[in-house]
Amino acid sequence: MSAETEERIRARAHEIWEAQGHPEGLAEEHWAQASAEIAALDGGGSEAALPNPLATGASAAELAKPKRGRNPPPA
Repeated sequence: MSAETEERIRARAHEIWEAQGHPEGLAEEHWAQASAEIAALDGGGSEAALPNPLATGASAAELAKPKRGRNPPPA
């Protein structure tokens, strides 16, 4: 996955988390939903092709925060 795609997914997962009122324990679900949405926008790829960084040991808190210094994905 490209860094740009990962950042788009991260930003979308953060939006989902905020819209749901900042719930704890749903980072994997938010990531999966965001992955599916971004894959669909990018031509219908499979969410399975977009790995969840939680599997690599990233914390839910790390994933919920957008990275600084990068532009947000185009609207």
